[in-house]
Amino acid sequence: MNTQKTALFTVMLIGLGMVLFGWLSSGNAGQTSAREYEVVVPAAKSDTQRIIEAYERLSDQYLSLVQNQLTLMAANNRDVLTRLERMEKKLDDLSAKIDAIQKSAAPASPLQPLPQASPPTQNVPAGAK
Repeated sequence: MNTQKTALFTVMLIGLGMVLFGWLSSGNAGQTSAREYEVVVPAAKSDTQRIIEAYERLSDQYLSLVQNQLTLMAANNRDVLTRLERMEKKLDDLSAKIDAIQKSAAPASPLQPLPQASPPTQNVPAGAK
């Protein structure tokens, strides 16, 4: 019986030691701990909402593509306009040079009109009318 009491005392002592160890290791001895968790669950979307969002993403991409193309076209049009202006200037210079050549090569007397040519006659074979 003495051994039973010692065994019971040992088990109680070990249990008490474990409780004391748990209480000391928690760090909040004597304080209650309250933890608050914030769980955010995204709202479920309907198929219509997903379709609308996909359409908006595609339309944004298409809009940016169109804007980029318009920017490139504007740059291309500026280049073409610059080339056309250069051509116009060269044509104006050539026109001025041709006018100067014509004025210097003009004869002293005015040009006589060419005589009028008579209308062509048709050769009709004999016996045909």
